[in-house]
Amino acid sequence: MGIETTLYGINFYEFMFRVLMACIVGGLFGLERKSKGKPAGMKTNMLACAGAAIVSVIQLMISNKTAEVGLEIGNIKADPTRLTAQVISGLGFLGAGVIMTGGDKVKGLTTAATLWLVAILGIGIGYGFYYFIVPASAMILFLSYLIKKFETVFIDKRKIKKIILEYEQSDDLDGIIKGIAKEKDIKIVVNKKISEIDDGERIVIKKIMHFSLPRYVTTKYFFSIIRKFEEVISVTRIN
Repeated sequence: MGIETTLYGINFYEFMFRVLMACIVGGLFGLERKSKGKPAGMKTNMLACAGAAIVSVIQLMISNKTAEVGLEIGNIKADPTRLTAQVISGLGFLGAGVIMTGGDKVKGLTTAATLWLVAILGIGIGYGFYYFIVPASAMILFLSYLIKKFETVFIDKRKIKKIILEYEQSDDLDGIIKGIAKEKDIKIVVNKKISEIDDGERIVIKKIMHFSLPRYVTTKYFFSIIRKFEEVISVTRIN
C-alpha cells in the first residue's frame, strides 16, 4: 500500500518546501537583526515565519476540505482568512515583548516590526506565492541595508565637543555625568585628568573631556546640565 502524500489538495513535499522557504526568509531577517545586536534574532524570526506559513497551509487545507464537504451536503462556506488573521494579531503580543522603554527612549520597534513582517511573508509563502514573496523579501532586505547606510552618512552624524572641566573632587560627580551621558546617548571619548591641586581645604581637579553628541542633543543643553552641579567650578569649551 502506497503512502498518501496529498491531503485536501496539499502535497506533502510542497508543504515541506513551503515551510523550508519560510525558515530561510525568516532566518535572513533574523540575521539582519542579530548582526546589529538586537533581540529576536535568527531563531525567533525563523519560527515566526515558519509558524505563519504552517497556519496558512492549514487554512488552505481547511478551506479545501470544507469545499469538498460542501459539494456533498450543500452550501457550506468557509472564511479562508480567519486563521491567518489571528497570526497577525498574535504577533502583536510577541512584538510587544521586544519593545523596551527607558526614560524618553523607546527601543525594539524595528525588531517588533520585523517580526510582524516575517509573519506576513510566512503567510504568503504558506499560500504558495513564492514569485511575489521571495523578490519582495530580497528587496526589503536590500532597502533596509541602504536605509541604514543613509542614516549613518546623512542623519546619524555625531558631533565631537571638547571641554576643560574644573571641579571640586567628588565621588559622585563622575558617575552622575556618565549617567546623564548614557541616558542621552552621549559617548565620552576622552576623560583625561590634567591637574589636581590640594589647597588644604579642597582638592580641585581639572580634566580634558571629549564628548560625542548625537545630532538631536544640543551642545548648550548638555553643558548647561553639567554647570548646574555645585562641585563644578568652570566648564571651558575648546571647540
